[in-house]
Amino acid sequence: MKILSHVSFATFLLLLIFTRSFAGVYIFGYRIGEYLVAFGLLSFIFFVFKPKFQNFPKEIITWVRILFLSFLIVNFVTYTDIFSRFTFKNSSYVWTVSYFILGYLLFNNYLDRNKFYMLFSGLIVLYVFGTGSYPDVIQNFFRTVGDKFTFVKAADMLLAIVVTNLVAVHLLNKKYSNLYFLFSVGIFFPLLIQMSRGTAVSLGIFAILYIFFNYNYYFSNYKNFIVLITFLPIFFTLSTFRVTQFNFADISSDELETVVIQSAPEEIKKIKRVDQRDRDAIEIDPFWSFYIQEGRLISTDGTFNWRLNIWQDQNDYQRSLNKSFFGYGYNVLLPVFDLQVDSQNIWNIGHDQQNRHVHNYLVNIYSRGGLFQLLLFLGFHVYLYFFYYKKYKNHNILLLVIPLMFNSMTDITMEGVQFPINFYLVYGYIMSIGIKFNKEVEV
Repeated sequence: MKILSHVSFATFLLLLIFTRSFAGVYIFGYRIGEYLVAFGLLSFIFFVFKPKFQNFPKEIITWVRILFLSFLIVNFVTYTDIFSRFTFKNSSYVWTVSYFILGYLLFNNYLDRNKFYMLFSGLIVLYVFGTGSYPDVIQNFFRTVGDKFTFVKAADMLLAIVVTNLVAVHLLNKKYSNLYFLFSVGIFFPLLIQMSRGTAVSLGIFAILYIFFNYNYYFSNYKNFIVLITFLPIFFTLSTFRVTQFNFADISSDELETVVIQSAPEEIKKIKRVDQRDRDAIEIDPFWSFYIQEGRLISTDGTFNWRLNIWQDQNDYQRSLNKSFFGYGYNVLLPVFDLQVDSQNIWNIGHDQQNRHVHNYLVNIYSRGGLFQLLLFLGFHVYLYFFYYKKYKNHNILLLVIPLMFNSMTDITMEGVQFPINFYLVYGYIMSIGIKFNKEVEV
């Protein structure tokens, strides 16, 4: 068990730092990510069929068995080839659930302060990589031994910030865990704002929840409050200079005022959108960039509107072919990406014509397993929340679930490998030890 804990933590750390690039490294003709999904599958089956399982809640094992049964039912109804590699690739969101159990069992008494310091170092490396200092030698290494090299994405940074903060709450003195919170959120906020607005919002949600759950710490002691309102802006400002490489001191106050006045009207114009397809050029007033036209939800944000089109097109295909309840199964290309179904789907597969992700955790489950499996997964996640609350009498698990799941509603995070594996490993760990903010405070 100790060896497995070492291997699990090493994998967790490498996925946290090198993300998709590490998962794409080939070993004997297969990628590490494929091995990890296969291991998740075998672990899942082991947990399903093991008659008794000590030191783990039997109710959650029951849910694991229900999810496994749902996979078999969807396979049967959709005539899926259960021996196809494509099947298990597209159903990875099922098998990665087993890492929840592994995190519960392997990280419970394994993580200590030394492990946290390693995670902290990994977070610093992520920040350095993300701000333009990714060494060429590492890039070339992954291009040589892997299927491709990718720079660290905003969602993976968000995951690293959230999970390391929750580990810090358990392993560090409260004063230092809160200082780590201010530091990690402060330095990454400018970077995520630049990379992905959706992920920046998710980090904002995490920060608000963290402060809310620490309300007494920050607002019942003026020293802690001063630290909050002093250090968070300092870290944010220093990081902004590094991220933007922009020296604000070079602009006089008069010039800055001119820039703001000149750009403001252009920004205001973006609030309203004119539909050029209408001869009368009807002016549309969006609400938070959204409006409805011809029964479809549309966004004035081009990137988000691209995702909205995929989700709504996929739903239209499923409803028209009566596949809403059980979905399309796992070994077929979703029609929203199939050019033979509609040549206009070329806009859905991206500039490189390689996109096969719907960029939404729930829509992905609905597409593959229909409402049947979607409702079961929603029930599973809701049950985990109530199980945590019943066990620890607090709502702190929401610090992990809400920001990361919110981000997964507009990104491919849970459709990949590194994100769900690390998410479930820490989820299981937290379920085993709880998140307690009421530790003795040292001021």
